[in-house]
Amino acid sequence: MPRILISGYYGFNNAGDDVVLYGIITGLRREQPHISLSVLSNQPERTTSLFGIPAHNRWRLATILRELKRCDLLVMGGGTLMQDVTSPRSVLYYLGIVSIAKLLGKPVVFYAQGFGPILHRTSRFLIKQVVNRVDVITVRDFESGEDFKACGVTKAPVFVTADPALTIHPADIEEEQGKQLLKNLYSDHSKPLVAFSVRDWKQEEAFKQIIAQAADFYIEQGWNVLFVPMHYPSDLTPSRQIMSLMRQPGAKLLEQPVSFHEIMSVLKQCDYVVGMRLHSLILACVLNIPFTGISYDPKIDRFVERAGMPVAGHIRDLTSETLLPLLADRLVNLERERGIVAHHSRLLAEEALKSSKLVLQALAQSR
Repeated sequence: MPRILISGYYGFNNAGDDVVLYGIITGLRREQPHISLSVLSNQPERTTSLFGIPAHNRWRLATILRELKRCDLLVMGGGTLMQDVTSPRSVLYYLGIVSIAKLLGKPVVFYAQGFGPILHRTSRFLIKQVVNRVDVITVRDFESGEDFKACGVTKAPVFVTADPALTIHPADIEEEQGKQLLKNLYSDHSKPLVAFSVRDWKQEEAFKQIIAQAADFYIEQGWNVLFVPMHYPSDLTPSRQIMSLMRQPGAKLLEQPVSFHEIMSVLKQCDYVVGMRLHSLILACVLNIPFTGISYDPKIDRFVERAGMPVAGHIRDLTSETLLPLLADRLVNLERERGIVAHHSRLLAEEALKSSKLVLQALAQSR
């Protein structure tokens, strides 16, 4: 049985990255149900518990070498691994794993990658040197493919697909966990529910007041409001700050640590999503829930455009004069919005599955 090793930003309590891994596993097993999969993780035991596949310590060189020798192909992704805005070490780490895999003669596929920002000249040089040796690159949007090429990656074939999470089928998302979590938060469950997913970004603060006004707007319209931290615990603080700026009482926060399974289950109960976190919007799309994006990074704009939904603007320029009328129009036309997002969700799911097909093609060609 062929073995595939997956490397990415896993085991860091980030629901978005967990959803990506779940999508990769779902896509590959849809194409080849009995394929052997394993993953490098920051928390191997927790990752194995969540996903049901072997997970190995991503920081132990001996472990990485052992698993690369055992595997028949290395999958890098998804997410945005080629970026150095958080730290230059990120690019060095992932390119190091790719380099070892190629030294061992293993095929490597970049799986539905985003790209950038790349701020350091050294990172660009290393990306050009190493990624040109990759067997196949799939990217989650057209612009990421162009960014790879602009960085000098011209030898590896590049295919535009879509984020792996879009392969998740709504029927596979369990409902009872979400219903139980919400039952403990709200007394009136007949009201429609909007989820807000926010994060801190650099030194920006003004946008929090605008989002607080948007949350007030929903409560005034008779909705329940829920803040959903996609990255625990870092998203708790901006969520609490926004709630403290609200005039209307009643907004709730998922305070306790929850798994990505529980977050998906909660979002399945929602009627609208307003999100900064990319995968809050991607999950809304998967679930055919209308949404509005608030951008802090081009990846938000790129996905929201492909999904046929609106972006309210960048957090630096966000105003209540823009955001509130946009949300009011969506509330009046919810059925129209559901139809739009459902149409785009079907198309994006088909695109997302192409990544797993290309992985298995690369695997077959190497054997």
